Amino acid sequence: MTLKNRLKNLKQQLNDLEDDDIFECDKDGRAIIEVGAENYDDIFSPYCYKGGDTLSSELVEYLKKQSGTIPLDYDLNIRFNVKNADEQKRKEIQMAVKENYEIDVLGIEQKIRGLNIMAFSLISIGILFMVAYLILINFVPISATYLIDILAWVFIWEGVRAFIMDKNELKIAELKSLRLASAKVTIKEFEAY
Repeated sequence: MTLKNRLKNLKQQLNDLEDDDIFECDKDGRAIIEVGAENYDDIFSPYCYKGGDTLSSELVEYLKKQSGTIPLDYDLNIRFNVKNADEQKRKEIQMAVKENYEIDVLGIEQKIRGLNIMAFSLISIGILFMVAYLILINFVPISATYLIDILAWVFIWEGVRAFIMDKNELKIAELKSLRLASAKVTIKEFEAY
């Protein structure tokens, strides 16, 4: 088997795997994320002294990983499987999920504000270097002003890159956290798989 045929075969196997990884939706069209937590206390962090209001770090990572495989145009339904399920537990879990991801959203918004300030500063410094270049080009030999010209374009490019590309990544992360914060939480009695 040639390398080209082997590569084609591996690509087909990958496509077959991706086709099998279809997520389940509820009757409202929300993508379902199943969380199997036999004990109710496993959902929350053991370090939270108030009890029941901070999700465990493992659960937070699991939810982020699972929601990352679902397209962003789907709302989420996080279905918890716990023993002795009742409405009070559902409300506590709903509040914990909401508060956890609201904190993430606030942190991301703060990063975006800082990024905007940094981008504006870099672009301003680049413009100042450009003005200095335009002024000095008439008085100094051209070879001496090349460094200022290069610095001007580097600062402007870095400011634009930060404003467009880095901000876009943060906006996507914010959208993912907002989607998890607004997810519908359902709870059902634990069933062993």
